[in-house]
Amino acid sequence: MTGRHRKRSRSWVLPSVIAAAAASVLMLAAWFTGGIANDATTGQAAAALSMRTAPSTTTAPPAPPSSTTTTPPPPVTTTTEPEPTTEEPPPTTESPEPTTTTEEKKASCPTSLEGTKPHVAQVGNHVKGKFDVDSVGGKAGRSGDSDHPSGLALDFMVGSATGDEIAEYVLDNQEEFGVEYVIWKQRYNDGGSWSTMEDRGDETANHFDHVHVSFESGADVSVTC
Repeated sequence: MTGRHRKRSRSWVLPSVIAAAAASVLMLAAWFTGGIANDATTGQAAAALSMRTAPSTTTAPPAPPSSTTTTPPPPVTTTTEPEPTTEEPPPTTESPEPTTTTEEKKASCPTSLEGTKPHVAQVGNHVKGKFDVDSVGGKAGRSGDSDHPSGLALDFMVGSATGDEIAEYVLDNQEEFGVEYVIWKQRYNDGGSWSTMEDRGDETANHFDHVHVSFESGADVSVTC
């Protein structure tokens, strides 16, 4: 009839309700998903910012020792030698003692022997000690031109072998001893060669038991014993 509203069919209502519900669900899901995404993004950004601003507490491990490091050589010990002393020793003020020989250490022979002159006595004591003579004759009374009375002659009482040695020794030192001549075994020698004398009768007179030595009167003699 004209003027009455026709009843609408209910067939379109249900789809409209479903569509509206689906749209609401989609909107809710979009809102929820966007919120979660925003929260996640905000959290990540905050974490990244905190990592940048917070001081690092991690201590880096020490670097391993270099394999090219060489062990230093041991110290070389050097010995310093003392420098030679250049200072000269102070001069010696004491004079060194003169070197003396055995002959210089001997004392001069005594100047007294059987009443003879001093220089005769020196030679007599020298020969007596050298040849170990026990008996020596000196000043004595004689006849003729003997040198015994004036103290210028000596008689060395010895055997044959020792007499030969004394006669030779005295003649070898004739000038030093101031000897004038020697008589031994009936022979006479004044510094040249032996000459035979006349026979005077006995062994003593012919000088076989002693060596006779006559001396110069002014001889300068200095001998040691």
